Amino acid sequence: MLSFGHSSIVAGYVVVTLCLLLLGMFSRWHWVAKLGLVAAVTAAWCAVYFALPAMLGWPTDRDVPRRFNLVAVYIQEPDQTGGKPGAVFFWASDLDPDADQRPRAYRLPFSPGFKSVFEEGQGKLRQNIPQVGELEEDDEVHGVPADRLQLGQRSVKIKFRDAPPSGPPSKDAAP
Repeated sequence: MLSFGHSSIVAGYVVVTLCLLLLGMFSRWHWVAKLGLVAAVTAAWCAVYFALPAMLGWPTDRDVPRRFNLVAVYIQEPDQTGGKPGAVFFWASDLDPDADQRPRAYRLPFSPGFKSVFEEGQGKLRQNIPQVGELEEDDEVHGVPADRLQLGQRSVKIKFRDAPPSGPPSKDAAP
C-alpha cells in the first residue's frame, strides 16, 4: 500500500505554487494580483505543513492538563548508543468540563520518576481500574534553564489515583 507523508502533501503545494508562478509570469494580470495569489498559496502550504502533525495524532509537547483521565501509556527508554534521550508517551483526556474531552497524545521527557509513576498507572489500567492523573507543580525553580531567556524550570509531578465510580448503579442491576 502506498503511503504519503505530510512532506509529500507540502511538495504538492509547492508544485501548485510553481505552476501558479509560471502562469503569473506569462499572463496579463496586474502584478499585485499575481503576487497576492502566490503569497496566498505559499501561506496555505505553510499552514498545512504545521497543522498536519496535530491532525495525524502526533504527540504534543503542550502543557499536560491539570486533571486528566489516563487512556494509554508507552515508555521509550533512553538509547545510550544512539544518543536518543527517551520519552514517556501517553494518551489522556482532559477532565476540565470546558476543555475538549477527546483523548490527546502527550510526550514528556524520560526520567526514572516519570517511568515509575506511569508504569504504576499502566498496571492499574491493565487491571481495568480507570486512572485519573493530577498534575502538581512545585513553586520552587530547579535546575539549569533549557533556554537562556528563562529563569529556570519548574519541577512537574504527576500522581495517579483510581477514578471514582462514574455514577450510581442502575436499579435494573440489582442482585
